[in-house]
Amino acid sequence: MSSICRDISALTKNAQTACNAFLKECENQGLKVRITETYRSGERQNELYAQGRTTSGSIVTWTKNSRHTSRRAWDICQNIRGREYDTSEGFFDKCGAVAAKLGITWGGTWKTADRPHFEIGTSWCLPEGYESEDEEMNERIEKLEKRVAELEEKAAVYDYIDENMPEWIKNITEWALSKGIISGTGTGLGMTRTKAETLVMLKNMSK
Repeated sequence: MSSICRDISALTKNAQTACNAFLKECENQGLKVRITETYRSGERQNELYAQGRTTSGSIVTWTKNSRHTSRRAWDICQNIRGREYDTSEGFFDKCGAVAAKLGITWGGTWKTADRPHFEIGTSWCLPEGYESEDEEMNERIEKLEKRVAELEEKAAVYDYIDENMPEWIKNITEWALSKGIISGTGTGLGMTRTKAETLVMLKNMSK
């Protein structure tokens, strides 16, 4: 028998988004999900189709044209030892409900039910209100970059009034120079964000 692939990255980009959104939503609902298979080669699909027909074992698939082979399907089980396929507490039904919210097809709704199976079509897209991992990561990176820029600005020292000096610091520096409050040093103004904020408070007090 050919090897089993459980790697989500072996799916299409769209299916990766769907699978990751599904896993995240299941986790949010306290469902312990484990991926048991993702991409399936044509060779493995044929071997599984033959099982229970021309080879020993029970029938496990009803098609040679599975969406596993087109990288748009994944199978799951419950990530609890000894209860992987236990249906007594509605584990697969709950996962199926998650799939329905995300527009993912659940095999449990088919005439010949395949409860561990989930798949998407080529036109699937993430429903409004959900964020993909890529979007979340981009948002985190954007926040981090903004915070780094803020810290860099706070730590920066401006010795001259030029294009490198933020406009609000330039304005308060020019005011302080005109009032003789600051005169700079031998190496420049030595203006920092903290000094500029202090000058702003001083200016407001003088009004």
